[in-house]
Amino acid sequence: SSILLLFLLLALSAAAHLPPPGTLRLKGGGKAALNMEFDKQGFVDILRKLIGENRHLQNNPPLNVPQEDLASDHVMRTLEPFSVEKGGVLKIRRETFVQGRGNLIIEYPSGDPKAPYCSFVGSHLDVVPANPDDWDFDPFQLHVEGDKLKGRGVTDCLGHVALLTQLFAELAVKKPKLKVNVCCVMIANEENSSILGIGVDELVKRGMLQHLKTGPVYWVDSADKQPCIGTAGCVAWELKGTGKLFHSGLPHQAINPIEMLMEALSYCQARFY
Repeated sequence: SSILLLFLLLALSAAAHLPPPGTLRLKGGGKAALNMEFDKQGFVDILRKLIGENRHLQNNPPLNVPQEDLASDHVMRTLEPFSVEKGGVLKIRRETFVQGRGNLIIEYPSGDPKAPYCSFVGSHLDVVPANPDDWDFDPFQLHVEGDKLKGRGVTDCLGHVALLTQLFAELAVKKPKLKVNVCCVMIANEENSSILGIGVDELVKRGMLQHLKTGPVYWVDSADKQPCIGTAGCVAWELKGTGKLFHSGLPHQAINPIEMLMEALSYCQARFY
């Protein structure tokens, strides 16, 4: 988790055009680094509460229908002292389309209404089912063995939820001056695709995440069992080709842009694979 937090801070530093995380230095008019610290005990404490709810976060309808609000309630209680309503800096809101199954959106504003966003999306509040008979320990409780944390959802994905909670708590305490708005979207119903209109699909459908397109979006759900920076990514791009018209009697002298694009795409695919 500390490795992933470092990655999040590096991503945030890059988006805000700041030096990497480290000691705060202002010599010679230089820019301030993000002087952030990982609160290990705070992380374990919030994760323990989240794992304690995972019996009711299992997503396998109709047998198991999760109540994601049980998890996000803990996040909201942790961050409430830093909320705008309590005189803090964090904007926190829950967007619900099905009762008890809300999505949580947290923002740390830069103060500049024209500033772009740096967003961490995809950490989900539901988990896959666990049959305790198949486990050699109780999957519905957090088990701490040295630096090893065990329990259903530690990796996928309540550990990420706890980590982002700590990140925004630290932002709210340190109040760094950034050139970007920082946003986190914790989603419901990630582990199921048979029932729609609950999670990120509905947020996108209603245009609630449109403003996040102004900057980088990091999908924080790298489900691996060892330190992992990321497991996948995508870059949207467009390729345009312009051909040349010619007389229908001499079609071989025309230039077909589709053929040009096919050749270019074949080259790209060969390089990629």
